[in-house]
Amino acid sequence: MSEEPVLIRSKWGTNRYVYNHRNPVGLALIVLTPLIAFGALFGMQAQSTWSEGELHDAVRKGVQDLEGKRHYTSLESNHGFLIAEAIRESGIGPGHGVDTHEAEDGGYTVSTEDTGTEYCVRVTLTLDEQPPVVLPGAEERPPPRPGMLAFHLSHATFAKGACQ
Repeated sequence: MSEEPVLIRSKWGTNRYVYNHRNPVGLALIVLTPLIAFGALFGMQAQSTWSEGELHDAVRKGVQDLEGKRHYTSLESNHGFLIAEAIRESGIGPGHGVDTHEAEDGGYTVSTEDTGTEYCVRVTLTLDEQPPVVLPGAEERPPPRPGMLAFHLSHATFAKGACQ
C-alpha cells in the first residue's frame, strides 16, 4: 500500500481536501466518482420520463380504475382531470406530465411530452341512483339541474390515436 494519504489539501489556494492521485484508492475514487454520479443522473432521468409502454399501461389501468367509480361532478364540466388523476393513481410511469385535451366529439386525447403516442379516452357519466348521502326527511332526490354537482358513476373506454 502506498504511504500517500487518500485525501490531501488542495494546492490551488483553497483549504479544501481533494483525492490524491498518487494513492491507488484516491485514483480509484477519482475514476469511480464521476461514473457513479453519471449512472445516478441517468437513472433519475429514466424514472422521470414516460416510455411508450408505460403510457399504454397507465392509460389501460386508469381506464379500468375509472370503470364504475363514483365521482361528485357535473355533466357539463371538463372531465380530463378525472382521467389524469386515474393515470397518476395507477402507479405506472412517473405520474406527472400527462396532458388531456377535450375533443369536439366529447372524448379526451391523452398524451405526454415524452412520447409521440396519443390515446382517445371516452368517459360516460351516469347518475348514481344510490348516493352515499341521503338528506334526512327526503324520500326522493330531485334530479340534478344542468351544471349542478351530483354523484355520478363513470364508464370509460380508450383507443389508440387522437380523438376526432
